[in-house]
Amino acid sequence: MSNGRQDEDDVLVLRCREGDAAALDALLGRWQERLWRHALRLTGDPEAAWDVLQEALLVIAQQIRRLEAESAFAVWAYRVTTHKARDWLRQHVRRKERERRYAEMRGRAEVETDDPPIRQADLRSAMRNMPPADQALLKLCYEDEFTMDEIAQMLALPPGTVKSRLYSARHRLRDLMENNHEHD
Repeated sequence: MSNGRQDEDDVLVLRCREGDAAALDALLGRWQERLWRHALRLTGDPEAAWDVLQEALLVIAQQIRRLEAESAFAVWAYRVTTHKARDWLRQHVRRKERERRYAEMRGRAEVETDDPPIRQADLRSAMRNMPPADQALLKLCYEDEFTMDEIAQMLALPPGTVKSRLYSARHRLRDLMENNHEHD
């Protein structure tokens, strides 16, 4: 980067650290395209690169006052963007894996079950008649395949409470399934 451009960036960073919103807009405007291209190289997806860029710019705007050396802005901004791209990639991989497992599970359930196809419809109907908290808990466990500890962390509950609520939800689901079956 040229010295003149570096000097301009250094002045903008100093002004940002003093709380100058116009300087922040100018600085981010100068770097937006370069950071987007970096995010694109990392994600390989233009839309994802825009998402990553927005997340990175938010962090940069919130934390620029902590930047101690003005001349370190470029490296720091690229590092923030790199971290946000890695976060996006991890989430993308997890989402794809969950979708694959879900599709596999659905295919296996439909192929391997000895129950008539109406059984799947009964299950969906019974689930719709359950309280939302029970539905969410059952789906986290059986569709999303999270462990008890992971669900406990998500819901900010002790693992024992999650186990107890899951046990109760399964029994309510079974009762609804049996009641639906008796009325057929």
